[in-house]
Amino acid sequence: MRRWGLRYKGEKARREHLIGEKIFSMAEAVPGKKYRIIKIDSGCRLNSRLCAMGFIPGEVFYVSGASRGGPLCVLVKGTKFAIGRGMAERIQIREI
Repeated sequence: MRRWGLRYKGEKARREHLIGEKIFSMAEAVPGKKYRIIKIDSGCRLNSRLCAMGFIPGEVFYVSGASRGGPLCVLVKGTKFAIGRGMAERIQIREI
């Protein structure tokens, strides 16, 4: 489907600023490192829930612990949260 207007540059132009940066899901995060949230790919309910907890794009967080198949322990704005793997799969991050 074609989009109208002079400002539309396509999907390739939107991703140009991300070249060279490794972006992955929060479920792949390693404990002991700091990350920045890039994007949240989820529905309305999960988006509002994560925003209420402080998980907004651009926010820096620290992964304090993670088990192989269980939840991630994450420190955001001085508060520790346990995020399930299903939620963590929908949050796109990059390492700082």
